[in-house]
Amino acid sequence: MLRADDVLALRLMGGVTNDDIIRVAQVCDDLPMALAMLGAMPTDLDRLCDEQRERCMMHDVTIVTVMDDAYPERLRHITNPPSVLFVAGMLPDPATHSVGVVGTRQCTHHYGLPVTQMLVADWARSGTVIVSGLAQGIDTIAHESALQNTTPTVAVIASGIDRITPKAAHELAGRIRSAHGAVISEHPCGVAALPPAFPARNRIIAALSDAVVVVESKARGGALITAEFARQQGKPLYAVPGPITSARSEGCNALISSGKATMLLSSTSVIGIPQGTARAMSQLPLEVLRIDDGAPHHVDEFCAMFACDVATARGKLLEFELSGLVTQLAGERFVVRR
Repeated sequence: MLRADDVLALRLMGGVTNDDIIRVAQVCDDLPMALAMLGAMPTDLDRLCDEQRERCMMHDVTIVTVMDDAYPERLRHITNPPSVLFVAGMLPDPATHSVGVVGTRQCTHHYGLPVTQMLVADWARSGTVIVSGLAQGIDTIAHESALQNTTPTVAVIASGIDRITPKAAHELAGRIRSAHGAVISEHPCGVAALPPAFPARNRIIAALSDAVVVVESKARGGALITAEFARQQGKPLYAVPGPITSARSEGCNALISSGKATMLLSSTSVIGIPQGTARAMSQLPLEVLRIDDGAPHHVDEFCAMFACDVATARGKLLEFELSGLVTQLAGERFVVRR
Protein backbone atom coordinates (compact mmCIF):
# COMPACT_ATOMS: atom_id res chain seq x y z
CA MET A 1 0.00 0.00 0.00
CA LEU A 2 1.16 3.52 -0.74
CA ARG A 3 2.35 5.96 1.88
CA ALA A 4 0.33 9.09 2.56
CA ASP A 5 3.02 11.22 0.88
CA ASP A 6 2.64 9.14 -2.28
CA VAL A 7 -1.13 9.65 -2.30
CA LEU A 8 -0.60 13.40 -2.03
CA ALA A 9 1.81 13.27 -4.95
CA LEU A 10 -0.78 11.51 -7.11
CA ARG A 11 -3.43 14.04 -6.10
CA LEU A 12 -1.21 16.94 -7.13
CA MET A 13 -0.26 15.30 -10.42
CA GLY A 14 -3.61 16.02 -12.04
CA GLY A 15 -5.33 14.05 -14.76
CA VAL A 16 -6.31 11.16 -12.47
CA THR A 17 -9.54 10.62 -10.57
CA ASN A 18 -10.00 10.00 -6.88
CA ASP A 19 -11.10 6.46 -7.68
CA ASP A 20 -7.92 5.84 -9.69
CA ILE A 21 -5.74 7.16 -6.87
CA ILE A 22 -7.49 5.06 -4.23
CA ARG A 23 -7.36 1.97 -6.45
CA VAL A 24 -3.62 2.10 -7.04
CA ALA A 25 -2.95 3.17 -3.44
CA GLN A 26 -4.40 -0.10 -2.23
CA VAL A 27 -2.41 -2.40 -4.52
CA CYS A 28 0.90 -0.65 -5.20
CA ASP A 29 3.96 -0.81 -2.97
CA ASP A 30 5.51 2.50 -4.00
CA LEU A 31 4.99 5.62 -6.09
CA PRO A 32 6.91 4.43 -9.21
CA MET A 33 4.74 1.32 -9.32
CA ALA A 34 1.58 3.43 -9.00
CA LEU A 35 2.71 5.81 -11.74
CA ALA A 36 3.45 2.89 -14.04
CA MET A 37 -0.01 1.45 -13.43
CA LEU A 38 -1.53 4.84 -14.25
CA GLY A 39 0.64 5.25 -17.34
CA ALA A 40 2.08 8.52 -16.07
CA MET A 41 5.67 9.78 -15.97
CA PRO A 42 5.68 13.23 -14.27
CA THR A 43 9.03 14.74 -13.40
CA ASP A 44 8.11 17.45 -10.90
CA LEU A 45 6.11 15.66 -8.20
CA ASP A 46 8.73 16.26 -5.51
CA ARG A 47 8.63 20.00 -6.19
CA LEU A 48 4.82 20.08 -6.20
CA CYS A 49 4.63 18.19 -2.92
CA ASP A 50 7.23 20.41 -1.26
CA GLU A 51 5.41 23.56 -2.39
CA GLN A 52 2.05 22.24 -1.20
CA ARG A 53 3.38 21.22 2.22
CA GLU A 54 4.94 24.66 2.58
CA ARG A 55 1.67 26.37 1.67
CA CYS A 56 -0.27 24.17 4.09
CA MET A 57 2.20 24.84 6.88
CA MET A 58 1.96 28.57 6.26
CA HIS A 59 -1.84 28.47 6.66
CA ASP A 60 -1.93 25.84 9.43
CA VAL A 61 -3.62 23.29 7.19
CA THR A 62 -3.35 19.56 7.85
CA ILE A 63 -3.15 17.10 4.96
CA VAL A 64 -5.23 13.97 5.52
CA THR A 65 -5.10 11.22 2.89
CA VAL A 66 -7.34 8.22 2.47
CA MET A 67 -4.48 6.12 3.84
CA ASP A 68 -4.48 7.94 7.18
CA ASP A 69 -6.33 6.79 10.29
CA ALA A 70 -7.63 10.36 10.73
CA TYR A 71 -9.52 10.17 7.43
CA PRO A 72 -13.28 10.41 8.22
CA GLU A 73 -14.88 6.99 8.12
CA ARG A 74 -18.12 8.52 6.82
CA LEU A 75 -16.33 9.39 3.55
CA ARG A 76 -14.73 6.03 2.82
CA HIS A 77 -17.79 4.32 1.38
CA ILE A 78 -19.40 7.04 -0.75
CA THR A 79 -19.17 7.30 -4.52
CA ASN A 80 -16.02 9.19 -5.51
CA PRO A 81 -14.54 9.68 -2.03
CA PRO A 82 -11.87 12.41 -1.91
CA SER A 83 -8.40 10.86 -1.95
CA VAL A 84 -6.98 13.77 0.03
CA LEU A 85 -8.53 16.25 2.44
CA PHE A 86 -7.06 19.58 3.46
CA VAL A 87 -8.23 20.45 6.95
CA ALA A 88 -7.97 23.67 8.94
CA GLY A 89 -9.03 23.16 12.52
CA MET A 90 -10.23 20.00 14.23
CA LEU A 91 -12.13 17.18 12.57
CA PRO A 92 -15.11 16.26 14.75
CA ASP A 93 -15.14 13.13 16.86
CA PRO A 94 -16.55 10.42 14.55
CA ALA A 95 -18.87 9.30 17.36
CA THR A 96 -20.52 12.73 17.57
CA HIS A 97 -23.87 13.20 15.85
CA SER A 98 -23.95 15.64 12.95
CA VAL A 99 -26.60 17.41 10.90
CA GLY A 100 -26.07 18.98 7.50
CA VAL A 101 -27.98 22.27 7.21
CA VAL A 102 -28.25 23.75 3.73
CA GLY A 103 -30.41 26.14 1.77
CA THR A 104 -30.61 29.06 -0.58
CA ARG A 105 -28.12 31.92 -0.65
CA GLN A 106 -31.05 34.36 -0.83
CA CYS A 107 -32.88 33.25 2.28
CA THR A 108 -35.78 35.17 3.79
CA HIS A 109 -35.15 37.18 6.94
CA HIS A 110 -38.65 36.60 8.30
CA TYR A 111 -38.63 32.80 7.86
CA GLY A 112 -35.41 31.08 6.73
CA LEU A 113 -33.20 33.02 9.13
CA PRO A 114 -35.17 32.42 12.37
CA VAL A 115 -35.95 28.81 11.42
CA THR A 116 -32.28 28.04 10.94
CA GLN A 117 -31.31 29.82 14.15
CA MET A 118 -33.95 27.96 16.14
CA LEU A 119 -33.11 24.51 14.76
CA VAL A 120 -29.37 24.92 15.21
CA ALA A 121 -29.82 26.26 18.74
CA ASP A 122 -31.85 23.19 19.64
CA TRP A 123 -29.35 20.76 18.13
CA ALA A 124 -26.52 22.58 19.87
CA ARG A 125 -28.04 21.58 23.21
CA SER A 126 -27.27 17.96 22.38
CA GLY A 127 -23.73 18.74 21.22
CA THR A 128 -24.60 18.01 17.59
CA VAL A 129 -22.06 19.09 14.98
CA ILE A 130 -23.47 21.38 12.27
CA VAL A 131 -22.17 20.78 8.75
CA SER A 132 -22.66 23.25 5.89
CA GLY A 133 -20.93 24.89 2.94
CA LEU A 134 -19.86 28.40 4.07
CA ALA A 135 -21.98 30.01 1.34
CA GLN A 136 -24.09 33.09 1.88
CA GLY A 137 -27.62 32.66 3.19
CA ILE A 138 -28.68 29.53 5.06
CA ASP A 139 -25.14 28.09 5.18
CA THR A 140 -23.72 31.17 6.88
CA ILE A 141 -26.65 31.39 9.29
CA ALA A 142 -26.15 27.73 10.24
CA HIS A 143 -22.44 28.26 10.94
CA GLU A 144 -23.04 31.51 12.81
CA SER A 145 -25.79 29.96 14.93
CA ALA A 146 -23.54 27.03 15.80
CA LEU A 147 -20.83 29.42 16.94
CA GLN A 148 -23.31 31.45 18.99
CA ASN A 149 -24.50 28.27 20.71
CA THR A 150 -20.97 26.91 21.23
CA THR A 151 -21.39 23.73 19.22
CA PRO A 152 -18.74 22.68 16.68
CA THR A 153 -19.40 23.39 13.03
CA VAL A 154 -17.75 22.07 9.87
CA ALA A 155 -17.54 24.09 6.66
CA VAL A 156 -16.89 22.21 3.42
CA ILE A 157 -15.58 24.54 0.73
CA ALA A 158 -14.93 24.41 -3.01
CA SER A 159 -11.51 26.09 -3.09
CA GLY A 160 -8.16 25.78 -1.41
CA ILE A 161 -8.38 26.85 2.22
CA ASP A 162 -6.10 29.81 1.50
CA ARG A 163 -8.38 31.01 -1.30
CA ILE A 164 -11.66 31.48 0.58
CA THR A 165 -13.77 34.36 -0.74
CA PRO A 166 -15.52 36.71 -0.14
CA LYS A 167 -13.98 38.47 2.85
CA ALA A 168 -16.94 37.69 5.11
CA ALA A 169 -16.61 33.96 4.43
CA HIS A 170 -12.86 34.12 5.07
CA GLU A 171 -13.48 35.81 8.42
CA LEU A 172 -16.18 33.27 9.34
CA ALA A 173 -13.83 30.40 8.46
CA GLY A 174 -11.29 31.80 10.89
CA ARG A 175 -13.85 31.92 13.70
CA ILE A 176 -14.94 28.35 12.94
CA ARG A 177 -11.33 27.20 13.33
CA SER A 178 -10.90 29.13 16.56
CA ALA A 179 -14.04 27.55 18.02
CA HIS A 180 -12.75 23.97 17.62
CA GLY A 181 -14.56 23.43 14.34
CA ALA A 182 -13.08 22.65 10.95
CA VAL A 183 -12.85 24.00 7.42
CA ILE A 184 -12.43 21.15 4.94
CA SER A 185 -11.58 21.05 1.25
CA GLU A 186 -10.58 18.36 -1.21
CA HIS A 187 -8.64 21.00 -3.13
CA PRO A 188 -5.00 21.85 -2.42
CA CYS A 189 -3.99 25.23 -1.11
CA GLY A 190 -3.64 27.76 -3.92
CA VAL A 191 -6.60 26.42 -5.91
CA ALA A 192 -9.40 28.90 -6.64
CA ALA A 193 -13.02 27.77 -6.65
CA LEU A 194 -14.31 26.80 -10.10
CA PRO A 195 -18.01 26.19 -10.91
CA PRO A 196 -17.82 22.35 -11.07
CA ALA A 197 -16.31 22.25 -7.58
CA PHE A 198 -19.43 23.59 -5.88
CA PRO A 199 -21.83 20.73 -6.68
CA ALA A 200 -19.01 18.23 -6.11
CA ARG A 201 -18.33 19.47 -2.58
CA ASN A 202 -21.99 18.84 -1.71
CA ARG A 203 -21.37 15.08 -1.68
CA ILE A 204 -18.90 15.68 1.16
CA ILE A 205 -21.42 17.78 3.12
CA ALA A 206 -23.96 14.97 2.85
CA ALA A 207 -21.40 12.28 3.71
CA LEU A 208 -20.20 14.02 6.86
CA SER A 209 -23.79 14.38 8.10
CA ASP A 210 -25.93 11.78 9.84
CA ALA A 211 -28.94 13.60 8.40
CA VAL A 212 -29.43 16.50 6.00
CA VAL A 213 -31.94 19.32 6.48
CA VAL A 214 -32.94 21.76 3.73
CA VAL A 215 -34.38 24.91 5.28
CA GLU A 216 -35.18 27.04 2.24
CA SER A 217 -34.49 26.26 -1.41
CA LYS A 218 -35.67 27.57 -4.73
CA ALA A 219 -36.89 25.15 -7.38
CA ARG A 220 -33.28 24.69 -8.48
CA GLY A 221 -30.10 25.19 -6.51
CA GLY A 222 -27.15 23.72 -4.71
CA ALA A 223 -29.19 22.69 -1.68
CA LEU A 224 -31.18 20.31 -3.85
CA ILE A 225 -27.93 18.79 -5.12
CA THR A 226 -26.89 18.16 -1.53
CA ALA A 227 -30.31 16.65 -0.91
CA GLU A 228 -29.88 14.26 -3.84
CA PHE A 229 -26.45 13.20 -2.59
CA ALA A 230 -28.00 12.52 0.82
CA ARG A 231 -30.64 10.32 -0.81
CA GLN A 232 -28.02 8.44 -2.82
CA GLN A 233 -25.96 7.87 0.31
CA GLY A 234 -28.98 6.63 2.25
CA LYS A 235 -28.99 9.54 4.69
CA PRO A 236 -32.24 10.73 6.29
CA LEU A 237 -33.38 13.82 4.39
CA TYR A 238 -35.64 16.51 5.79
CA ALA A 239 -37.12 19.70 4.39
CA VAL A 240 -38.73 22.59 6.21
CA PRO A 241 -42.09 23.45 4.59
CA GLY A 242 -42.66 27.01 3.50
CA PRO A 243 -45.42 29.23 2.15
CA ILE A 244 -46.72 28.13 -1.23
CA THR A 245 -46.39 31.76 -2.32
CA SER A 246 -42.64 31.85 -1.64
CA ALA A 247 -40.25 31.00 -4.47
CA ARG A 248 -37.59 30.37 -1.83
CA SER A 249 -39.59 27.44 -0.47
CA GLU A 250 -40.43 25.83 -3.81
CA GLY A 251 -37.58 23.35 -3.58
CA CYS A 252 -38.42 22.29 -0.03
CA ASN A 253 -42.11 21.92 -0.77
CA ALA A 254 -41.31 19.86 -3.88
CA LEU A 255 -39.03 17.54 -1.87
CA ILE A 256 -41.84 16.99 0.63
CA SER A 257 -44.67 16.56 -1.89
CA SER A 258 -42.61 14.08 -3.95
CA GLY A 259 -41.85 11.99 -0.88
CA LYS A 260 -38.11 12.49 -1.28
CA ALA A 261 -37.82 14.31 2.04
CA THR A 262 -39.62 14.13 5.36
CA MET A 263 -41.41 17.30 6.44
CA LEU A 264 -39.51 18.82 9.36
CA LEU A 265 -41.71 20.52 11.96
CA SER A 266 -39.51 20.06 15.02
CA SER A 267 -35.79 19.84 15.77
CA THR A 268 -36.45 16.66 17.74
CA SER A 269 -37.82 14.87 14.67
CA VAL A 270 -34.41 14.26 13.08
CA ILE A 271 -33.47 10.58 13.29
CA GLY A 272 -30.20 9.90 15.09
CA ILE A 273 -30.11 13.10 17.14
CA PRO A 274 -30.26 12.44 20.90
CA GLN A 275 -33.74 13.11 22.23
CA GLY A 276 -34.60 14.95 25.40
CA THR A 277 -31.80 17.49 25.06
CA ALA A 278 -33.40 19.87 22.60
CA ARG A 279 -35.91 22.48 23.68
CA ALA A 280 -39.35 20.97 24.22
CA MET A 281 -41.85 22.86 22.09
CA SER A 282 -44.71 21.85 24.40
CA GLN A 283 -43.06 23.74 27.26
CA LEU A 284 -43.10 27.12 25.54
CA PRO A 285 -44.80 29.81 27.68
CA LEU A 286 -48.44 29.67 26.71
CA GLU A 287 -49.27 32.66 28.91
CA VAL A 288 -47.86 35.00 26.26
CA LEU A 289 -50.46 33.73 23.80
CA ARG A 290 -53.59 34.46 25.81
CA ILE A 291 -55.10 36.52 23.00
CA ASP A 292 -57.24 33.50 22.31
CA ASP A 293 -60.22 35.19 20.75
CA GLY A 294 -60.05 33.49 17.37
CA ALA A 295 -59.02 36.76 15.69
CA PRO A 296 -55.68 37.33 13.93
CA HIS A 297 -53.17 39.70 15.52
CA HIS A 298 -50.29 41.53 13.85
CA VAL A 299 -46.69 40.86 14.82
CA ASP A 300 -46.52 44.36 16.31
CA GLU A 301 -49.02 43.32 18.98
CA PHE A 302 -46.77 40.44 19.96
CA CYS A 303 -43.81 42.84 20.17
CA ALA A 304 -45.67 44.58 22.95
CA MET A 305 -46.54 41.28 24.61
CA PHE A 306 -42.95 40.05 24.50
CA ALA A 307 -41.45 43.49 25.19
CA CYS A 308 -38.98 42.96 22.36
CA ASP A 309 -38.17 44.09 18.83
CA VAL A 310 -39.80 42.75 15.67
CA ALA A 311 -36.99 40.31 14.81
CA THR A 312 -37.16 38.67 18.25
CA ALA A 313 -40.95 38.49 18.13
CA ARG A 314 -40.81 36.80 14.73
CA GLY A 315 -38.42 34.22 16.10
CA LYS A 316 -40.67 33.45 19.07
CA LEU A 317 -43.76 33.29 16.89
CA LEU A 318 -42.00 30.91 14.54
CA GLU A 319 -41.29 28.60 17.48
CA PHE A 320 -44.96 28.68 18.43
CA GLU A 321 -45.98 28.05 14.81
CA LEU A 322 -43.75 25.00 14.47
CA SER A 323 -45.05 23.68 17.79
CA GLY A 324 -48.65 24.01 16.60
CA LEU A 325 -49.64 26.86 18.93
CA VAL A 326 -50.28 29.51 16.29
CA THR A 327 -51.01 29.76 12.59
CA GLN A 328 -49.43 32.45 10.42
CA LEU A 329 -51.68 34.34 8.03
CA ALA A 330 -50.90 36.87 5.32
CA GLY A 331 -49.44 40.23 6.32
CA GLU A 332 -47.50 38.90 9.32
CA ARG A 333 -50.67 38.18 11.25
CA PHE A 334 -50.97 35.24 13.62
CA VAL A 335 -53.94 33.50 15.14
CA VAL A 336 -53.84 31.28 18.22
CA ARG A 337 -54.91 27.70 17.60
CA ARG A 338 -57.69 26.54 19.88
